[in-house]
Amino acid sequence: MRAMTIGLLVLAVSGCSGVLTNNASGGQGDGKSVTVYAVSGPEVTDPILAEFKRKFPDIKVNKIALPGTGEAFARVRAEKDRPLGDVLWGGSSELYTANADLIAPAELPNDAATAFKDPGHVWHAVDVLFQAIAVNTDTFPDAAKHPASFEDLVKPGWAGGKIAFATPKSSGTSYSLLTTMVTLHDWAYVKKFAANARLLDGSTAMFTMVKDGEVGTSFINEDLGAKWVAAGAKIKMIYPSDGVSGQIGSAGLIKGAKNAEAAKTFVDFLMSKEAQTIMVSQVQRRSSRTDVPAPAGLPAVETLKKAEVDEHWAAGSKDKILADFDAAVKAAS
Repeated sequence: MRAMTIGLLVLAVSGCSGVLTNNASGGQGDGKSVTVYAVSGPEVTDPILAEFKRKFPDIKVNKIALPGTGEAFARVRAEKDRPLGDVLWGGSSELYTANADLIAPAELPNDAATAFKDPGHVWHAVDVLFQAIAVNTDTFPDAAKHPASFEDLVKPGWAGGKIAFATPKSSGTSYSLLTTMVTLHDWAYVKKFAANARLLDGSTAMFTMVKDGEVGTSFINEDLGAKWVAAGAKIKMIYPSDGVSGQIGSAGLIKGAKNAEAAKTFVDFLMSKEAQTIMVSQVQRRSSRTDVPAPAGLPAVETLKKAEVDEHWAAGSKDKILADFDAAVKAAS
């Protein structure tokens, strides 16, 4: 993941929608409806959709919920010659980059306010999610020995014991963590890490085992960790000093979409201050904007050292990366 600062051209905007009129890519819809393929659950989408309806009562949103980003892109690819959707909402930026042939690039006004920007304007940042090291302070009480970095997790005599870690084959969170480990260090590091890891089938187990004290250390998505800390769980979140793993939650305009202008209005709204304030206050997820503070209990984006993972490599070489991880695990056992 990498932060990019780019200048946006000042272009004419259309009507009250506040979206740019250049880069039109689809047919001529009626401008009164938009079909959204949504990857995130209703706890994320519904509060934001309610605000969109209030602000744009003349545009009907047809939301189609899909179980994952892979399924969403597969559907869009199957419909490539005759798109039935207008917007993809959800999933990390590297998957949009990997499937850029399905997305219509567009410069939107609210892109300028986001902390992360795609220079090709394929993906648009709608939330940001980081992963932290999680320590159970009952199981692992000595704060002086808590890991401060990825590198600490493989030091000889490390006091934390086995680290709960979901296999990256089944966990998107762990896949992001794995590509971060390789980027910051190398595959030799991964072999050392695997020797300290307790491999699990999914993210849920990785998260709950540290909360319940079954292990001293794991990783956790920061929004869930903050909720558990606020609820009284004995968890401490530590953002690695050598680089923080993270995902840029994104949205994109489906190439050839019939309702292209309504789609631009919708995606631009997702990045608006109104929508991003809801993202923080109701969804309790970190905003993509620089002018919307992080949810309570989370540090400001600017205070974190973000790992700059090559998204083309992470998305395009996934099979090889997973095979190399399996080899590292086998070598460590």
